[in-house]
Amino acid sequence: MTTLSPLLQSALVAIRRTTGGMTDKQLFWHPQGKWSSIEILEHLSLAYSRTTDRMKALVQHELPEIRKGTIKQRMGQVLVLRFRFIPPGQKAPEVLLPKGMKPAEAASWIEEKLSELDKSIDQCEERFGSEENILAHHALGPLSASEWRKFHWVHTLHHMKQIRKNRELAVIG
Repeated sequence: MTTLSPLLQSALVAIRRTTGGMTDKQLFWHPQGKWSSIEILEHLSLAYSRTTDRMKALVQHELPEIRKGTIKQRMGQVLVLRFRFIPPGQKAPEVLLPKGMKPAEAASWIEEKLSELDKSIDQCEERFGSEENILAHHALGPLSASEWRKFHWVHTLHHMKQIRKNRELAVIG
């Protein structure tokens, strides 16, 4: 594995620490109406992959999405990027919903997608700089390359809290 940027390396370490040694039973356990840990890992992999695909297209032949976000989006950016808080009850877009990842695939797939994401962000920073808005997030609006990296770090840590809780409850239940 290549070296990741510090933020995404921190995300990877959090994933490894949180999920290391989990049994299939723990990975599949979930509270009613909530995602299992394996579904959370698949969701993260899909999020990394979706951003990567959008950034690859951007680097190859598109222009950045230069527009201002709404007040609501800018408030969301402050909450997520500055205070590292993702409000509860946020719904993932359809394209990022889990479809059934196998536990044996989870660790390698998520690491591969995280590495690809980091490379794509690097390429966008080389082409557009790190502080110019390049792509819009569905809820947070336009973000720069450095903000995308921070978003994925915060998003990963948010979901690692959920996996830790699932893991504890799976042992109890």
